[in-house]
Amino acid sequence: MQFFSKQLSVSILLLGMLVPIGMVGQTPASLCQPDEAVLFSCRLEGNSRIVSLCTTPKSLPLQSVAYRYGTASKVELTYTATPQSANRFAATVSPAKPGVTINQVWFETKGTRYVLTECVGGDCAHDGGIIVLRSGRTLMSRACSKDSGNQSYFSSKIIDFESDLNGSHSKTDLIQLKEYDNHIDALYPWK
Repeated sequence: MQFFSKQLSVSILLLGMLVPIGMVGQTPASLCQPDEAVLFSCRLEGNSRIVSLCTTPKSLPLQSVAYRYGTASKVELTYTATPQSANRFAATVSPAKPGVTINQVWFETKGTRYVLTECVGGDCAHDGGIIVLRSGRTLMSRACSKDSGNQSYFSSKIIDFESDLNGSHSKTDLIQLKEYDNHIDALYPWK
């Protein structure tokens, strides 16, 4: 019995060494599937939902870009752009204050716009988040939580954001650059 107890203790110790301390009790903040690359993903403050932007395959050329919102057990909203569908994502860059830009990727469905944001440079109140708009009104504005599993920035493998729209470049037709005001002051009030 003593031999079994020592073996069990050693096994538990070895298992503990394989799992980083910060990951105990946490699940990754992504709704992307194993065969998809994560373009953006984070757990939102205040409602425990995850918002993810995923691509298939993991390298160019892309067959799809998918937005998912919900929890690991229930995806509440999905929007997918493929070369065969009419669905597309849009992207823009907005200056917020000197040295700070807000990069945005969004889609619109049934009169509602879903905008993922990333704050770059300077003194950002939030790394990223989501703004949901309808008829110019803000329905929801949530920042990404400070979880270590978040990727609250856009992967440069798919889109290169610069300090302005003219210098930015999308590497896929599924995300089209556009000049647009998405009311980013709803999430970044110092604009």
